[in-house]
Amino acid sequence: MINDILALLFRWMHILAAIAAVGGTIFIRLALMPSLSVLADDSRKALHEAIRSRWSKMVVAGIAFLLVSGLYNFVVTWQTYNLPGYYAALFGVKVVLALTIFFIASALVGRSPALEAIRRNARFWVTLNMTLAIVLVCISGVLRMAKKTEKHTKAPGTAVQAANFWAC
Repeated sequence: MINDILALLFRWMHILAAIAAVGGTIFIRLALMPSLSVLADDSRKALHEAIRSRWSKMVVAGIAFLLVSGLYNFVVTWQTYNLPGYYAALFGVKVVLALTIFFIASALVGRSPALEAIRRNARFWVTLNMTLAIVLVCISGVLRMAKKTEKHTKAPGTAVQAANFWAC
């Protein structure tokens, strides 16, 4: 019962963080960026800074929530189900995409002088991040629909029972 509630909470955390991150990126690229061109340079810079200071907090929180909940969800899935052969490879691709997206998002909202070139070419990087995020969501759908069969638990004291302990 507690495991089910915990699993549900982590799934919600993962989905809500993904919705906020991907939806925010799509909004920024398709609505906000084109609209900024009608503003005077000073107004555009002031608005950009106001958005950056707020969105950066969302980026950090989203990365944290996605990493924690994603790791939890993966461990529980790996321990609970027999997975098809392609699952681990596709999950690896998903992790690499996620880390790339996290880096680009952090670079765009950060202040590091070393990453200023990324911020100067924000349209390209936001477009790339949006595209990678959409691909990642599609991969997540494939993983979610993958044929899984439940593992059978063994007698008390076995490795499966010990592994299930850590899923608590």
